[in-house]
Amino acid sequence: MNPPSNRRKFAFWLLLGMISVMFVEVPAGSTMFPFSTLWGLLVVLPLYLLHSVFLVAVVFRFGRPNFWTLYSAGTLYGMYEAYITKVLWTSFRPEGPFVTVGGIAVFETVILVLFLHPLLAFVVPMFFTEILCTNSSEVAQGLPARAQGFVRQHPARAIGLLMTWLGLMQFVNSPSVLRSFLSGAGNCLVLGLALHCWRRTGGASYSLRELLPGTKGLRNFGILLLAFYGFWGFAIKPKSIPGVWPGQLTIWLIYAGLGWSFCRCLRRSAQVPRLSPETFVVPVPLFPFSWRGFVLACALASGVTTVARMLLFPLVPVQIICMFTFFVVTGIALLAGLLLHIRERV
Repeated sequence: MNPPSNRRKFAFWLLLGMISVMFVEVPAGSTMFPFSTLWGLLVVLPLYLLHSVFLVAVVFRFGRPNFWTLYSAGTLYGMYEAYITKVLWTSFRPEGPFVTVGGIAVFETVILVLFLHPLLAFVVPMFFTEILCTNSSEVAQGLPARAQGFVRQHPARAIGLLMTWLGLMQFVNSPSVLRSFLSGAGNCLVLGLALHCWRRTGGASYSLRELLPGTKGLRNFGILLLAFYGFWGFAIKPKSIPGVWPGQLTIWLIYAGLGWSFCRCLRRSAQVPRLSPETFVVPVPLFPFSWRGFVLACALASGVTTVARMLLFPLVPVQIICMFTFFVVTGIALLAGLLLHIRERV
């Protein structure tokens, strides 16, 4: 089979960016209509596309896509909330940060850098992108054994729980029941049409590894990502960038620590013997793609967020407390797991 063309690769990168946006920006309510607004098309989608493609290409080129390597890359992904959105300094709350240490918002940093972006912007979207858009399953092979077992044995339950949770996330920030419904149904329709075109034209016959940029493409993505940071870093709330201390120095130290962790994960995963290319295409994936499953998953997420906005909105304070507590505790636990993984011997 001929290798994918550059046009084919670009279409895949666009799909990857769309799926990443769908799993974090839409459920969080930050950008409810990313595919039909200028902000979504000019800022949000390119932001997620560039990060996702560049980081997954680095993981596949220099290591193996196991869970902790992808998670570690995802923590660097989440650091855009410093110099682009400034949220790690100013908070996403109108009232300001809960607690600040060294000039940064502590809980917001834990939530965004250790939980939301690593999982919902990177690991989970990469898992689903490979299932929806390729014939390979390297990301699935790299998941923890218990997670693989549960998804393989109970795929409907696993997807249902995830879609329900994503639906419950969004209604907190939704201004109305109608916007909740339109956001869920509209974005799913756009993604479904793009996915239909991709699969109908044979895109799913390639592996994820084949569709990633090569050496030159990886360098170009790195340059584009730096340029994106440079432009939007000064275009979005430039006065919110604090002085070197307190504020920026803390972010630099966090970058250094996360970068060190990522390099260690790459080195560790690279020490695992590589499988032959044929083993990347698994005859029996954790669960096969089906349009019926895709439609049901979209309907469940859209239905949950709409009904929740209609019936549970008075309970928003309780939901926020429960969600934030879960995000913080899980984020800290994941960081501990990452450090333990780095210390283990291969």
